[in-house]
Amino acid sequence: MKAFRQLFWIALLCVAVTGCSGGGKQAETVQPAENGTSPTHPASTDASQTTSAGGNASADIQAYFTQEGDRPEEAIIELIHEAKNTLDIAIYSLNYKPIVDAIEDAADRGVRVRMLTDREHAEEKSKQRDALQRLKKAGIPVKINRHEGKMHLKMLVADGVHVEAGSFNYLDSSVKENDDVAVIIRDEQVGRRFEAAFDKMWNDKDRFEDDK
Repeated sequence: MKAFRQLFWIALLCVAVTGCSGGGKQAETVQPAENGTSPTHPASTDASQTTSAGGNASADIQAYFTQEGDRPEEAIIELIHEAKNTLDIAIYSLNYKPIVDAIEDAADRGVRVRMLTDREHAEEKSKQRDALQRLKKAGIPVKINRHEGKMHLKMLVADGVHVEAGSFNYLDSSVKENDDVAVIIRDEQVGRRFEAAFDKMWNDKDRFEDDK
């Protein structure tokens, strides 16, 4: 059942992001990663799967479930540490200090960091406000939504090609209490899709504005 659930998540994300099940493109059979491990869980074979979509080179896809003890926050921090040039983050809720630390460290080492977040949370949640003020002092530009709906995304794009997405907010409660999943995809085609979506929001002056 656990393996089936992971395959379901991977197939669903593949369809939603790359459209690999439509337009005559079919995903190849999902196979376990060659070494059956992940950087965060070297002894685990359950958090890592690899698939080839749309005839492209194999995409490395790893799913981290909080209730399975996969520690998605550690995988996210590792991905942030790996960023060399750019780091674009759209996150609904933010207060988990180790992730905030990692984002600030990325900016300090010269990575261009941009952040989108939700207006209501930015204005009303004191811990999130403190985290955002700290990041802005580090020179990181932050934008919030002007539209009536929520900026409800939970996604990160590192260097335009490595993606983290899922239900996992960067919160203490997400780490310690919630049932959440973070999926990390290392694939250039998927990365470009996410980066284009982020850029579109970032440049939309009608729907987003600088957090002041």
